[in-house]
Formats: sequence, C-alpha cells, structure tokens
Amino acid sequence: MTNNFKPDHLGQIHTVQTLSNTEPALNKGGIRWTIHQHKEKLLESGAIFYTGRKLLIDRDIFISALKEGL
Repeated sequence: MTNNFKPDHLGQIHTVQTLSNTEPALNKGGIRWTIHQHKEKLLESGAIFYTGRKLLIDRDIFISALKEGL
C-alpha cells in the first residue's frame, strides 16, 4: 500500500462514520460504495488517504469530487 498523504489538505478530516454524522445527505453505505467504485480517483485527488490501515476522508475534496461527478 502506498502512502498518499497530502499534508496540504483543504478541509476537515473524517472517518466514514464521522462524515456520515456531519453530512446528513451522505450515509455510511453510500460513502463506502463511492470509495469502492472510485478509489483510485479519490486517492489521486487527496479526497481519501490512509494512515496505517485507517481510511481518512478530506471532507472538502470529497464533496468537491462528488459535485464534479468524480
């Protein structure tokens, strides 16, 4: 697994659980499905990254990617 950490992230960092709690329109299953379907694009954009085995989500980049249609 490669380290795709981007220290210049734009927004708040979340787990799937905390993002679904703060964004009512996004549920955990939908977030996981989106990540599964578009993992490479999300990693390249910095919307998601791993610290060890933990998946973290940059909220602003993730929402922007959704708005752009991934």
